[in-house]
Amino acid sequence: MSRAVRFWLTLSAVAVVLALVLALLASRPAESVTPVPPAEQTWGTAGIGDPDFPDAGGGGYDVQNYDVSVRVDGTRLTGRTTITAIATQNLDRFHLDLALGASAVSVNGASATLQQTGDDLGVSVVRTDPATPAIMAGATFTATVDYAGSPLDLAIRPPSAYSSGDELVIAGEPTSATLWYPANDHPRDAATMRFSVNVPTNVEAICAGRLISHTADPVATGRTRWVWLVDAPTVTYATFLGVGQFRLEQGTAKGRPFVYAVSERLPKADQNAALAWLRGTPAAVEKLERYLGPYPFSGIGGLVADVRFYWGGLEVAMRPVYNKRGVGSESLLFHELAHMWLGDTVTLTEWNDIFINEALASYAAWLTADDPARNFSVVYRGMAEQQEFWAPSLSNPGADHLFERVYDRGPTAVQAVRVRMGDEAFFSMLKAWAQQSGSRSLEQFRQHADAATPEDLTGFFTAWLDGTTRPEATKDNGVA
Repeated sequence: MSRAVRFWLTLSAVAVVLALVLALLASRPAESVTPVPPAEQTWGTAGIGDPDFPDAGGGGYDVQNYDVSVRVDGTRLTGRTTITAIATQNLDRFHLDLALGASAVSVNGASATLQQTGDDLGVSVVRTDPATPAIMAGATFTATVDYAGSPLDLAIRPPSAYSSGDELVIAGEPTSATLWYPANDHPRDAATMRFSVNVPTNVEAICAGRLISHTADPVATGRTRWVWLVDAPTVTYATFLGVGQFRLEQGTAKGRPFVYAVSERLPKADQNAALAWLRGTPAAVEKLERYLGPYPFSGIGGLVADVRFYWGGLEVAMRPVYNKRGVGSESLLFHELAHMWLGDTVTLTEWNDIFINEALASYAAWLTADDPARNFSVVYRGMAEQQEFWAPSLSNPGADHLFERVYDRGPTAVQAVRVRMGDEAFFSMLKAWAQQSGSRSLEQFRQHADAATPEDLTGFFTAWLDGTTRPEATKDNGVA
């Protein structure tokens, strides 16, 4: 048989075998992946469980880091944020908070399904194995969200997005982060953060954290990128975005890098006054360390904007944001810096634990900028007949009254517990409390203080924190 004939016979045989195989495959029923019914899926809660803000945050995971990248064009933001988290339960679906419109989401690099209602972003992940949850409890996973919009178009109350001319500032409490990046937006879930902000070359972009770099955009001509790093876990409301014409002062003080930023929209004399005031930050931090222990972050700073905030200051991590009308106030400077410990590092379990943020930070300002005994007398005796002043309770003020009496009745109660405990026990207790990290509750503070003294403080805290009338002027209530 010739080589040519042998070749054609072999080729014919292969063709016959291939046809038989294809016919066999065609006769078998097609295999498909059966969708997992919702009843068999594991969903994280839409809300972390806060009684005052039930929709805030999401359950089933613990965020470790936010990597935020945004481009700013006027008041419009275009962003991509990658969240690294650990699942605290099996998850097929979880919830983030985002007020801007989301366009796409992926989990561990694979496309996921999003459903956005208001500022709630539900993320559904497809199982690769129908019998196994998409994300197993204990697993580390990433979620990347693409989004865009203008924060000024969002009806957030109280307001957290401000503008003045070409200046845009997003900052506020309890809600502000979700106006520029997706988050588990609740103080119970602290995380480290990296912010990369792309702006035109003649514009500054200021954020929380340490300034890591400021470089030209390698792709887009006429734009620059500012990168900021928060390298110790903090809460989402302790972040901000400031974009505009800012006068910057940078350097190192007492071994810590600093960046002070002041709006160039302010008159020159006001700019100089604001920078002179901000330069008091290193000395203020050093003074606070006497009472609160070592400073918890790697950098310091501050920002004074031109916009009209409705508050005096915000405890942004490493860089408090101050109302221009508060410039020169020693008490404001110490209060916001005290939050680096009390609020930004020792965080809240629920918003009704606000006493351990604001009352303690206010008292730290009393210690460093005022006379605590005199302030106590002004409040306790001066407001004796004002019954409405002594309500609601400090332990459960309600969402509408969170940021009211905690600034005056709050530190008054702290001064009273100092008198009741004595200075040695009190200051030891305060420093030990401030040197913790992570979420804590008001009940834990009560237990912490009670354990630091042989005195039984149960009745004291009932009168000062749970009561809605002025505590009686007794030794047990810490009234000298």
